[in-house]
Amino acid sequence: MNNKIKILHCSDFHLGAELSFLKNKAKSRRAEVLNTLSRITDICSSQKIELLIISGDLFDSNHVDSATLTSVKELFAGIPDTLVAVACGNHDYFAVDSPYSDDDWSSNVVIIYKKFTTIEYPKKNLRLCGSSFLSSYQEGCGSSLSVPDDNMINILVYHGDLVSENQTSKYNSVSVKTLENSNFDYVALGHIHSATPLMRAGNTTYAYSGTPDGNGFDECGKKGVYAGYVYKHRTELAFIETSSRTYENVSVDISALTSNSRIIQAIIKKLEDTYGSSYQENLYRITLTGSTPDGFLPGIKFIHTELQDLLYFVNIVNKSRPDTDISILSSDFSLKGIFVRKMLSKINSCETAEEKEMYENALYIGLKAFDGEVSYYEN
Repeated sequence: MNNKIKILHCSDFHLGAELSFLKNKAKSRRAEVLNTLSRITDICSSQKIELLIISGDLFDSNHVDSATLTSVKELFAGIPDTLVAVACGNHDYFAVDSPYSDDDWSSNVVIIYKKFTTIEYPKKNLRLCGSSFLSSYQEGCGSSLSVPDDNMINILVYHGDLVSENQTSKYNSVSVKTLENSNFDYVALGHIHSATPLMRAGNTTYAYSGTPDGNGFDECGKKGVYAGYVYKHRTELAFIETSSRTYENVSVDISALTSNSRIIQAIIKKLEDTYGSSYQENLYRITLTGSTPDGFLPGIKFIHTELQDLLYFVNIVNKSRPDTDISILSSDFSLKGIFVRKMLSKINSCETAEEKEMYENALYIGLKAFDGEVSYYEN
């Protein structure tokens, strides 16, 4: 009788996502995320993974393009000795018109098409359970998440929110207390895009693996999967990095810098110091901060144009401010003074930080316009 099973746990690829904010890089970035799945199937083959777990949102929607779908099916068919268990997430929930309803998935692929189901594999000494979304929103499974505490290795594939006891969410919520009483040896969670450490509730180990490759600036840093062995009442899993490149939010203080070229030099130095010699490969959202000398505002369009030839992808956000005493300007009896007073009134009445930032940017661009220095729209 097998007393362990070798698994790889991953989730939330969101294959086929538009990634429109990446503009001309969106297509190549979608291909890179698909290639990350290919690298994972290579790991399954080389490391003799017995069970590949995908805990939901493999696809970004139910209407993935045919080329991507065909590639995924071929990748899974290429690892016939690995059982592939796929839960359907809130983005790619199971439906009659979803790709999961196709009948040409290879025989090693198990699509979990119910809210909760159990499948036993006696030869592997494995009891595999899963919970899939049947629509975009779904209540949790509650106390039905329970299996016998016998000699079989019990693994749960679950896409949903981990919540405190007596709390719920519209995303298939499950509590730690429920997991503690469930008799599962490992619970492979999906839905949260950041990996968690391996956690324990009684004899149950559980974790979010996070997305294996980021899809936005809210998913910064290196991403990966969990792989290793699940035993009865314990696990030996390690985190393996799989991301092709990373999204990074970077702040650069440009105080006292008086030219666009010096700002560009400061940005490059910050990236080199932080990310090393391969810094050009990442995707960056660079926020300029600090106070610039009165009369100078950075040329965001020029800085962006120069950096986009150096970096894979870059977006520049200007939160720097001129070293100007706004209170003095607001007391001026001129058209500029009237403008400043009206803008300050708008800023003070803002209800959100985003709205306040928008009006602050408008104030300083407006002041630049009074000096005849705005020749194009500044983002």
